[in-house]
Amino acid sequence: MGLFNRTAGKLDGRTLLLFTADPGDALTQAVRLYDPGVRSWPGRLIFANGVLLYGPVTVTPKLRQQAGLPEGTAVAYYVGAALQSHAERRTHEDKQGDGDLLVQGLASRLGGTVTSAEPLTDPEVTLSVWGDQAVPPEQLIELLRPYDEGDFKVQDQTKNSYSVYGVGTYLLVNYWSPQLYTEKDAPPALGKLRSRPLHHWDLSVGRSRKKAAADVASRARGAALALAGRCGGIPVDEYWFPLTP
Repeated sequence: MGLFNRTAGKLDGRTLLLFTADPGDALTQAVRLYDPGVRSWPGRLIFANGVLLYGPVTVTPKLRQQAGLPEGTAVAYYVGAALQSHAERRTHEDKQGDGDLLVQGLASRLGGTVTSAEPLTDPEVTLSVWGDQAVPPEQLIELLRPYDEGDFKVQDQTKNSYSVYGVGTYLLVNYWSPQLYTEKDAPPALGKLRSRPLHHWDLSVGRSRKKAAADVASRARGAALALAGRCGGIPVDEYWFPLTP
């Protein structure tokens, strides 16, 4: 059992540990990037994807020793699953996956760390772009060329989806049309844009950020930002935080 897994609503003790007692504006800015419409309730934050963030919990020296937490841990936040209406309802596993990414993304931005009952998977670098405007696959290939010199080809094309990759390419790009869009599974970072059907692209490099070459991750980022500029959309990273130029 995880450190704060005390009720059925908690997601297996996935806990964000911070080394400053008052993260203040930094935490506020980070959660609003993740979800511009985040709601505050006493002792918790409520996100559009059904994830809850409880806290802060003050980490006393006694608690730190009992739980085996890193020296200097000051406060903790832990994730849970919200009850949702039928139209918004997502599976516990989906909320758990999003909760994992949320605390990992916050830890990266706030200089913290994450503890969990089970090791968390380091996600692959997959940058997603969601937008109102279509980009035909041939135009997408031209847009990608400054960031990947491989021989891109359009693959597996259907009425509502296609893939772009090829010999020597770093990037694999998958596309889904607005006909396949599901609002409840889209990133909260989209804000009001989330409420209407969107075009969706995933740009993947096939490795986690720790294992991917720095220049490959940088190229993927540049390609995602360029695509977002072309389709009038919003790019997000593998933790579902928005990318900025």
